[in-house]
Amino acid sequence: MEVDDKIEKSVDLLRRRAIDRFEVYGTLSDVLRAESKEGTMGSLVRSRESGVGIRVIRDDAVGFAYGSEVTDDLIDSALTAARYQFKDPHNAFPGQQRNYIRVSTFDPNVESLEAEECIRRAVSLEQSARDADSRISQVRKASFSRSVSEVRIVNSHGVDASAAFSFVSSSIMVMARQDDDTQAGYEFGFSHALSDVDVVNIGRQAAKRATDLLMAKKIRTMKIPVLFDNTTTAQMLEFISDAFVGENVIKGKSFLKDKIGKRCFSLPVTLSDDALDSRASDACPFDGEGVTTRKTILVDKGTVLSFVYDTYWGNVAGKGSTGNSMRGGYRSTPSLGIRHLCMEPGIKDMAEELKAMKRFLKVTDIMGMHTANPITGEFSVGINGILMEGDEPVYPVREAAISGNMYELFSRVAAIGTDMREFGHVLCPSILVETIDVSAQ
Repeated sequence: MEVDDKIEKSVDLLRRRAIDRFEVYGTLSDVLRAESKEGTMGSLVRSRESGVGIRVIRDDAVGFAYGSEVTDDLIDSALTAARYQFKDPHNAFPGQQRNYIRVSTFDPNVESLEAEECIRRAVSLEQSARDADSRISQVRKASFSRSVSEVRIVNSHGVDASAAFSFVSSSIMVMARQDDDTQAGYEFGFSHALSDVDVVNIGRQAAKRATDLLMAKKIRTMKIPVLFDNTTTAQMLEFISDAFVGENVIKGKSFLKDKIGKRCFSLPVTLSDDALDSRASDACPFDGEGVTTRKTILVDKGTVLSFVYDTYWGNVAGKGSTGNSMRGGYRSTPSLGIRHLCMEPGIKDMAEELKAMKRFLKVTDIMGMHTANPITGEFSVGINGILMEGDEPVYPVREAAISGNMYELFSRVAAIGTDMREFGHVLCPSILVETIDVSAQ
């Protein structure tokens, strides 16, 4: 019994019990993952499963249960769970949605990919890293995976939404060695389309990231312009993304809680949440509750415009859902979050902005972002990178540190690049910050 059959059976059992407020969320997934080790298959894992998650509302309390099979016991479990939950009039399921926008998230070439081809690509990934530079001394993990999945949501208020997805991902960690110095390099690729993930290029880029930092030096304390590459920019954007989540705003856990209509970022900064972009890992015409997906402008030319909500927190705020309910699978309940944070690129190539600069520090790695305060924005992190003069590297930098306030940092962005890159939940280019105090750790 697959997704549609399980959902239809669930709906039938719920209606037989005269349950008039319910939601059934069903998924099916088929995953193949291969890893290469020393030029041959290191491991191969295949998994296939389907199941449903059922939510019911009884007396304004929500009950939840999930299972791979649909039975009367599953319905009983959801009803029992509701009996012991708090009653809250804001609990609700969305009404019938119209005009879902088509999003390209399925590539049949991914579905037809068999185990042998996944292994071949994983081996090619490892070999490309080793061939890229003789200083690559070790490959810790070279993996390639493909998955296909289906999702369908049906509720008692008329929602009936379904979509199919394909995912291809590849990642590798390498170690480069020169004399007594060893540096690590990590790279990855992700897409819904098979042709977008080039394992040879991923391997080469991982090798380059490692070798670029060989023989790195400690930097003296200085105030200097800092270029964050798109990878480190994505880390910082992911950190501030929680400030736009309506739940955090309502609970007073957002730095931006009283900032609607105020300039909090520099003029070049425009941010949106857009799960209609097919490059996003969460790209889908609907959210985790079946609400129509939309693009929400969060910051326009530095000015904070809006926050995001799901059905529950939209009801609390009196604003309605923005289509930002997220779901990890049929085993989990929906939660509110940023689905795909996008930074608008700059007008001209960053290289043009850097030509006139005598020196700047290009940051390629941030360590310790998890220690930053998500409410105040205060941070103190370690960084690695390359000291640059124009487009020429002076020397790689290790064990440096920067600190300050993340929101204040984004208010001093002098330029934004055009080198857009997708990180699954964040789409962004590199950014140049006017000056930052950089110190040796």
